[in-house]
Amino acid sequence: MKKRQISAPKVVADPIYGIIDIRPVLPMMETQEFQALGDKRQLGMSYLTFPSATHTRKAHSLGAYHATRKLADRWLELGFIKEDEADALSGYALYHDIGHPAFSHVVEDLCDKDNDALGLEIIRGLRGAIEEAGINYELLESMARHENPLYLAVHDKNLGTEKLDYLERDGLATILSRPSGIDYLREHIYFIDGELAIDEKVVDNAIEAQNFYLKMYKNVYLRKTSAIAQRMFQKTVYYLLLAGEITKKDLPTLTDSELLGIMRLSKNPVVQELYDMLKRRELFREAIVIRPEKFANLGTANDKAIATFGLKDDEVRKLMKSSALDQKNQAGLGELEKKIANIAGIPEAAVLVVPVFNPGRFQAKDVRIHKDGRISSLKERYPAHFQNMEEVAQSYIALRICVPEKYRKQLSDPKTAKEVLDIVMKSSA
Repeated sequence: MKKRQISAPKVVADPIYGIIDIRPVLPMMETQEFQALGDKRQLGMSYLTFPSATHTRKAHSLGAYHATRKLADRWLELGFIKEDEADALSGYALYHDIGHPAFSHVVEDLCDKDNDALGLEIIRGLRGAIEEAGINYELLESMARHENPLYLAVHDKNLGTEKLDYLERDGLATILSRPSGIDYLREHIYFIDGELAIDEKVVDNAIEAQNFYLKMYKNVYLRKTSAIAQRMFQKTVYYLLLAGEITKKDLPTLTDSELLGIMRLSKNPVVQELYDMLKRRELFREAIVIRPEKFANLGTANDKAIATFGLKDDEVRKLMKSSALDQKNQAGLGELEKKIANIAGIPEAAVLVVPVFNPGRFQAKDVRIHKDGRISSLKERYPAHFQNMEEVAQSYIALRICVPEKYRKQLSDPKTAKEVLDIVMKSSA
């Protein structure tokens, strides 16, 4: 009798979903580009604040793949999509973050292209692996280009599988919490007329997911210490670029370990000093804080040497539009830091300008609600909920001027701080 051939299972263990079957996409996982995601932290420098926040883009991508595979199978059963679309959508979820550079969004501002554009380039070079997995390459690429509306299943700002995955994964790794009812919400997401919609019965779950995002926004994503650590790391990478020890073309190809290794071996004294400070978790400290006047004293300790300034709305808008304060403009930030250092009489490398001007990136968008064949709007139903989210987002707009502790009193001196404020406002003129 001929022995029956049994296909050996190929599974990975995941803290969110339990067991994930990777057999359908094994050829795509075995590429060097995907494996590199295993050495790229999902939350950048947040591990300095939350020691357990060391999970990777690879773990997140596998989670997004698993959640998308389940969603696609359900949509296939409901007749929303076809089988080749379900397969391509799942494959796209696996590769949706493949363009992230080392330390993800922390370094992305120093790259010539964002992670979506870099990811599309990589995907185009992996056509063979995608087709070996039995996936229609053209369909997957159309999703990576964000031209096929099915990409929203992964990337929707409220309901996308990758959004829900990182909310849950990041929450457990940082504040030991997850959005309640998230599994129930996942079961009631539909694809109607090229857009996502939720069933009426999970409205409360969708609101909970949005509220949880604000919670993560406050406690993790825009946490002051994380923002400062990220800018320290950016500045370190910028000095590597200035020293010619790496190029902008190198950045997207490096993993976290490779970039840290280059810093460790750098001959540049500023890189050496900043890298050693990050290793010791000796972070720069706030000396001057500039923010909207109604939030001027939010989170500022009275017993510390910090000068605080509140600006009117039109002044804040000018700052937010200033090219000199754009984190993509490291040269502009460097010039401003040099001017501030001269005013305070401290070393140029000891000044760190930390802008947080894009809280809108964290704002939840409207959600479509499906009931009895009709579509309604969550925003129209609960306008106060969205107004509250907008106000919370605005409260995190801030420009921080930071220095090592030993220079804190020197920079926060009232006269010096006022001179710095004038320089900052002139930069936005």
